[in-house]
Amino acid sequence: MAFTVVKNILLATALSASLSSLALCTENLTLTGEVYQQLYSSAVANNEKEVIYYSPARTEDSKLLSELWKTNFPKIRLTIVGKKAPDLITQIEAERAAKQYRADVTSMTQPYVAVLWKQKGFYLPYKVSAFATLAPDYADADGAYYSTGIFLLPAAYNSRAFPDKSALPHTLADFLDPKWKGKIVLADPSTAGNSLTFFLALLQTGKIDWPYLEQLAKQEVLFVRGNPEAARILASGERSVSLMVSSINVLTSKEQGQAIDLYSLDEGTLVTQQPSGVMANAPHPTAAKLLLEVLTSTQGQVLRADAGKYWPTNSDAGTVAGLPNLADFKPFNVDLTGLSSEKATQDFLNRFNKTFGRE
Repeated sequence: MAFTVVKNILLATALSASLSSLALCTENLTLTGEVYQQLYSSAVANNEKEVIYYSPARTEDSKLLSELWKTNFPKIRLTIVGKKAPDLITQIEAERAAKQYRADVTSMTQPYVAVLWKQKGFYLPYKVSAFATLAPDYADADGAYYSTGIFLLPAAYNSRAFPDKSALPHTLADFLDPKWKGKIVLADPSTAGNSLTFFLALLQTGKIDWPYLEQLAKQEVLFVRGNPEAARILASGERSVSLMVSSINVLTSKEQGQAIDLYSLDEGTLVTQQPSGVMANAPHPTAAKLLLEVLTSTQGQVLRADAGKYWPTNSDAGTVAGLPNLADFKPFNVDLTGLSSEKATQDFLNRFNKTFGRE
C-alpha cells in the first residue's frame, strides 16, 4: 500500500457526495451483498462460532460494529478486544512470539507497523470485494492489510482560552515563542502511536529537524501517556495548546461539550491511517475474512464513520456530515516505509528522550 499519495485522501470522487440515507438511519443495519452470505455460510459450515477482533476503536464505534455484526451474522459471536494501539501492538507481537494465535483481525493506528508485520508474515493476504474502491492508496497490493479509516493529526487548543483563533500559533515555529513556554501538552511518542507517527513524519518531510526539537525542549512541554490524556489536559485548561492531538480525541471531547477544538497549521495537517488485516494462523479464518469485508465495505464504513470519528477510505462511502472538511486542513501524507524498522524507531525515541531530558 502506498502511504505517499495524498490526492485520494481528499477522496475526490466521494467528497462531492453527501452521506447516504443509510448513515442517517443507523437502525437500518442490514448488509447486502453476495460475499457476506457466502463467507457467513462457509464459516458456519466450518463450525467457526466466534471471530476475535483486536481494535483501538472508540466505544461508540465498537458498540455499533457489534450491533451491525449481531444483526447480520447471529450464529458467529464477535469478540472485540479493545485497547490503545501501542498496547494492542505489544500484545499481538508477544502472542505471536509465543505462537499463541488468538486474534483473527487486527486494526491499529500506526501504518508503519503494518509494513513491518507484512514483512514478518503476520498477515494472511486476502483481497476483499471492495479492493478496487480502496486501491491503490488504502489497499496493500497483495491484500495483506487495508486502511479502513483515516484520521487527522492536527494542532489543538482550549477553545475557552482562545475564542479568537488568530491568537494561536499558526506555524510549527510559532510554538517556539517564549510566550508558549509551559503551555504546551503532547502525547509521549514512547507510549502514543500517533505522536510517534507525527514526529517521524515531520522529520522525514523536513518540516522540523533536531535543532527544532532542541528548541522545543526548552518550552517545558508537558508529556502525557496518550492522546486522550492530552485532550483532557487541553479541555481542562491545564495547558492551552498542542502541536498535535489526534482528531478522534479532539472531536470526541468537543462532542461532549468540552472546551477543545482542532485546527490546521500553515504547514498542513498530517493524515494517518488505520490498517486492518486478517492475521496469519487466525483461529477463525473464514469469519475473519467476513469481518474484513464489513470493515472495508461501503455500507460498513458509512455506518461506522461518524461513530468512529474517522473519514472513510472506500471511495463509494461519501462524506461524513459530522466531521470537518478534509480540504480545510491541507492534509498531507508521507511514506514511512523507510522508517519501518524497530531499530529506526528505537533510535528516534532514544534521541528524542535525551533531547527532552527524559532518559
